Amino acid sequence: MEIVVKVNDGPSSTSYKDGDVVQAFSMQQIYYCHAQHKCHVNNFGLDTDGSRSAGPLLIKFLEKTKTYKFERVNSNDVLRTNLVTDEQKTINTNMDADGERINVYQYVSRRLKNKNHLMFRSNGLEYWYGKSRSDIDVDSIWNDIETHTDFLQSDHIHFPLADIEKRMFLPMSCCTHGHAHDHADLPVHNACLDCTCGCVLSESSNDFISERLLPIFIVHDEGTDEEYNEVTHKRKYQVPYWDLTSTLSLDVDDIRNRNKEIDLRQPLSLRPAADLLTQDKIAAGVVNE
Repeated sequence: MEIVVKVNDGPSSTSYKDGDVVQAFSMQQIYYCHAQHKCHVNNFGLDTDGSRSAGPLLIKFLEKTKTYKFERVNSNDVLRTNLVTDEQKTINTNMDADGERINVYQYVSRRLKNKNHLMFRSNGLEYWYGKSRSDIDVDSIWNDIETHTDFLQSDHIHFPLADIEKRMFLPMSCCTHGHAHDHADLPVHNACLDCTCGCVLSESSNDFISERLLPIFIVHDEGTDEEYNEVTHKRKYQVPYWDLTSTLSLDVDDIRNRNKEIDLRQPLSLRPAADLLTQDKIAAGVVNE
């Protein structure tokens, strides 16, 4: 996974502080972000009738990321297929028992006016996809990308950051270990070299990400109707990169120079352990509760 660290304090007392973990990305999030770019509508042209060209990669991507496929069957009716359950339903201008209806002529006409539309045609009738899914198989999508293009998933292991972001923040790699104590006596930089816990290929990083993005806050009027949280620090966790100069061969002055782009992200086999890289500011005594 990757973390994005704040460099230098923000302008106010409630801004991010130097070393705060601003954002974190799991490998699945990184792979999916790149897959979205590869399968973006702008990469696929239009047919002569103005409908989107039904390239096999685009169709496979939509079928694996959307819940419904809609097919216009005549001037009034639309067949909706649930791609997860295969359940089908016909919708038209008459409101049904679920309170659903559609004026397919108006809907299609309006969508086709958008240059980035995803309206396809088969035998003169339109079809399209809708409602994003939560159970997305990112590796399966990348199998499709590798089948239809020359892009490789293994070449897309870093979250795409803009040049200015790499001057304002410090991107770093790490991995979450199922048995972090196995690496406790290893230098941070070499934590994953001999890892046997499977963390490099199958990270359980959702909990790690959620925890590292938590703020420090005070609860006021606890237990009352007026209870509210006052955020005192944007982040509970930090990366004390200034203490890792020898371990990670860092130059603090270069990192804090906004005219320089610093990127400390490593190949998968060299990623340091997240528990060794990040620090709870309260537990470390940096911030008092």
